[in-house]
Amino acid sequence: MDRNGRAKYYAIVLGLIFLTSMVGFLISTDTSQAQVEMTIATFHPRTGTADVEGLFHYKELVEKGSNGAIKVKVFFGGTLGGERELVEQLKLGTVHLCLEGWGTRGAYLKKVIPWGVPYLFSDKEDIQATIRGRIGKEVKETFLKNGIVWNGEYFRGNRQLTTNRKVMVPADMKGMKIRLPETPEWLVVWKAFGCLPVPIPSPEIFSSLQTGVVEAQENPVSSNYNARLWEVQKYMAMTNHIVDIQGYLLSKKFLDTLDEKNRQICIKAAIDTMEWCTKFSFDQEDKLLKEMEAKGMTVLRPNLKPFREIALSTMDYFKKVWEPWVYEETMKVLSK
Repeated sequence: MDRNGRAKYYAIVLGLIFLTSMVGFLISTDTSQAQVEMTIATFHPRTGTADVEGLFHYKELVEKGSNGAIKVKVFFGGTLGGERELVEQLKLGTVHLCLEGWGTRGAYLKKVIPWGVPYLFSDKEDIQATIRGRIGKEVKETFLKNGIVWNGEYFRGNRQLTTNRKVMVPADMKGMKIRLPETPEWLVVWKAFGCLPVPIPSPEIFSSLQTGVVEAQENPVSSNYNARLWEVQKYMAMTNHIVDIQGYLLSKKFLDTLDEKNRQICIKAAIDTMEWCTKFSFDQEDKLLKEMEAKGMTVLRPNLKPFREIALSTMDYFKKVWEPWVYEETMKVLSK
């Protein structure tokens, strides 16, 4: 090859290299490939329980599944607000995932869910059966009408009573001021126990107990541990009155901005993380109980039969509150 031929050859090679690099540059700067930032949040503090650790697990799944196209920012400890505030931000699309609890259910689902009646359900399998049936379908549709995507619940263990009274029978609760979630229907059952219920948001539980606004509250073991309740409560009575559940809620407004692949990544990661949270919670409960006892809290184990009888005597009230089909649907599950 003569000198002119070699010059032409090198010019072609250099041109191809330049074109290749430009294509790579254009692909890397394509706005359709720009990184998406996802905000997820809870009011729970980070103390090593599933409530917050689950969000970091979710972050890992989404960032890995999207190959870094979605960057997840986790907020906890009420930084972005309490349960009610987070759900409102979810609807607006300023928060993209948050945890749903009994306050949210009381606001949106009270006519279609039976899960909050103390002692009605004895285990998570029965609740899962209702989620797979018409009740779950109605919950999903109700949330969707409010701009919220719901894909089920995870299980945090049963809810237990903490108090400065030694509670072994329902009569021990007579006249006791107890903090409850902002769920009006719960007032019926706790009043039947002889209590004086006071609806107080979750972030205010510790201060309300500390100042004597209330003398008792009820939550799963993990929440009682998170709140360091051994500092303000003498006893935890293992009343096991409700199988406690919590859901991952996604913002429809946010999901609608994603392509189908990343949308499904966010939804699947929520479902997978809730399964992870259930296992994490159940594996951890005995450990947390022992730690709380070591810190000075006395664990009581009352006979639950009289509590159950009183609670279920209120069922006529709930039949009136629920949609007509809910009771029948619930009994189908519980009779199997």
